[in-house]
Amino acid sequence: MELKVIIEEELYTLNVPDQLIEDAADFFDKMDADMDAGIQMSRSWIENPDKLQRIQAVANKLLTAIETENHNLGRMMAAYILSRAPDIDVIDLDTSGDMTTTEIRYRESGSPVSFGMPPMLDDPFGMDPALREAAEKQVSKVFKQGRVYSFSLLNNQTGEWETAIQVKDQQQAEEQREQAVLAKMRELAH
Repeated sequence: MELKVIIEEELYTLNVPDQLIEDAADFFDKMDADMDAGIQMSRSWIENPDKLQRIQAVANKLLTAIETENHNLGRMMAAYILSRAPDIDVIDLDTSGDMTTTEIRYRESGSPVSFGMPPMLDDPFGMDPALREAAEKQVSKVFKQGRVYSFSLLNNQTGEWETAIQVKDQQQAEEQREQAVLAKMRELAH
């Protein structure tokens, strides 16, 4: 599984083997039991931390592991997060010392968005303008989401909008959006 984290506007993708999540289940249960007794979150003591607070606390440990290059601890903290919330899309880690401001965003559909671009059309400008207009209605404009730029695609099977990408560069997001529009045009043309 993958966990995307943002640290000071840099997007990282952490690869966590599924086997690690399974093998460490007892350890994760012990972490939960420890947190059941309460946790310190920045300046506040939380007696009964909820799921979000637990993930924020573990995400703070993940940040420390990344900063100190403790790969084993980082892998375990990422695995814990994915074991408790496999539908997390991205975690924007707070680096100011207030873990309560760590942002957690979930995938809208609960499953990863696989977004493979077909090859570019040979002559996209020669195509029917109505086709382009129809494709444009299925790809949102680029928008800023926290510190990253995104756009959404209409999933024709579910009828729901899904986030296609998250990158820190607006120009890159615009270019990928254009590719998505061209892909939708090709899809609609067939």
